[in-house]
Amino acid sequence: MKKITLTILMSLLVAVGIAQKNAPRWLENQRKAIIQVTTYGPNDSNKKTGTAFFVSDNGEALSSYSLFTGAVRAVVTDNTGKEYPVKSIVGADEMYDVIKFKVETSGKVPFLSIAKEPLSVGTDAYLIPYSTARTGSFTQGPIAETNTLKGSYGYYKVSIPFADSAADAPILNANGEVFGIAQEDATGKKEHLFAVSAGYVNSLQVSPLEMLDVVYTAIGIRKAWPDDINQALISLLLLSNQDAKTYLSILNDFISVFPDAPDGYQNRANHYLYNRAALASSKTEETDYLQKALDDMDLAIQKNPNKAEALFDKAKFILTAALSGSIEDERFSLTSALAIIQQAIATDDSPLYQQLQGDIYFNMGDYQNAYDNYMLVNNSYMASTSSFYWAAKAKENIPGSNVFDIIPLLDKAVNLSIDSPTNETVVALWERGNCKLQIMLYDDAIADFDRYYTLLNAQVNDLFFYYREQAKFRKGDYVSALDDIKQALRLAPSNPIYMAEEAAIYIRLEDYDSAINSLQKAIEQSPELADSHRLLGVCQVRKGNTAAACQSFHKAKELGDTVVDRLIQQYCGN
Repeated sequence: MKKITLTILMSLLVAVGIAQKNAPRWLENQRKAIIQVTTYGPNDSNKKTGTAFFVSDNGEALSSYSLFTGAVRAVVTDNTGKEYPVKSIVGADEMYDVIKFKVETSGKVPFLSIAKEPLSVGTDAYLIPYSTARTGSFTQGPIAETNTLKGSYGYYKVSIPFADSAADAPILNANGEVFGIAQEDATGKKEHLFAVSAGYVNSLQVSPLEMLDVVYTAIGIRKAWPDDINQALISLLLLSNQDAKTYLSILNDFISVFPDAPDGYQNRANHYLYNRAALASSKTEETDYLQKALDDMDLAIQKNPNKAEALFDKAKFILTAALSGSIEDERFSLTSALAIIQQAIATDDSPLYQQLQGDIYFNMGDYQNAYDNYMLVNNSYMASTSSFYWAAKAKENIPGSNVFDIIPLLDKAVNLSIDSPTNETVVALWERGNCKLQIMLYDDAIADFDRYYTLLNAQVNDLFFYYREQAKFRKGDYVSALDDIKQALRLAPSNPIYMAEEAAIYIRLEDYDSAINSLQKAIEQSPELADSHRLLGVCQVRKGNTAAACQSFHKAKELGDTVVDRLIQQYCGN
């Protein structure tokens, strides 16, 4: 019996020796890169465990997507038992059930180099599962079949039997380079396993447009920022609809990844400023957030190599805050904004900065200085619809100016963008139409109003139809004017001024019955409107009812109408 036992023992030792002899030389080193992942749902529910492996010394790792769905946190354990928290999700592909994530490490970690693909049929493959044992195991077999996944990346069938411990384990080539992540045969057969290209999974990255896709929102762990700062800024914008405290943590993380980008500090300054009530627990703390906002704008100035540009951004930030009307703090005043933009202009006398200085002066009511600044812009390469429009608005408020000073500025504003109109083109057209109405250029006024109507795709209000009606009425186009005032009344059926205006057109068309009907409605709606009573009297005279007309005229006079005196003398004798 002892002899038999000894024989069996010797056979086992020989088998182990053969196995160790056949093990690749890199095995023990490479197995250090293989880790175990444990994911947790809310309140540490729905715990899942699986295999992953590092593919960079900074803690990037690959595993299965399904392991992370529903997870709000995760940790990895290396083969020595040391744990690391999962920091972020770098990229994922739900269809192929693969994911790339980043682990928060204290230093560099062992990792597997990615093999160059595609690999050919017959290539030796080595499956290495996660293990904390002192001596690692492996399974060897050839690639039985290759298929194209994407580009040069492959999807491989490997002649290695599938076991549960193989799921998501790395599959390496003879050089110890990983080329695949082990997956079960979809048919449930165990004779072979399949490998999704590790190179493909390593290439995955969350794009800004994918940030809110269900593939990523199904995972509660933070998503990694794109490497490109511009792409990361788009992601930051897309994430801005979070609650105030969550978004602050997102901003803080962005700044930790891009500490030299002034945009992060500017965005956080705006968040502090406009969400201080949601972030603070008291009124005193709200004031603290105002200081934090200013501190961040100063950090943005430090980080921006273009100091004038950074000062411009801060001045614009202060101006916007001042115009909000919600802050009673001298640091957020128009005076403060003016001082900052003047620093920027002293550094770089850019037309862009002059435009902002003009905006500040305009809002301070200093229209002459505002006009002067806007004209500096208008005489530069940065002249625009906006700069000419605001020059016109400033000129309008300067004592001694008249409509003939304003129209040429509005002409420039319109002409600069008539081929590719902006919102300010539309506003300038409206303003110019009104100016031309004042100086009795009715055809020109109507042309501007018509162009305005077209640019807004007919999405206009009652006031538009009233003003265009005024131009048509004064031109003598009563039929068209009537159409416009009816449109105004359709949009504002209770407006007595429009009713009276409709009556005035009917009078010109000698349709007195319709005019009387309109005026009676106007008086019913607003009995104190003197014009309606006077016009009603005119209609009654034309209808031969002088007694009723005199009553209407006297009522108009009682309500303060001075024009009606002549009609009273003419028709009523007193």
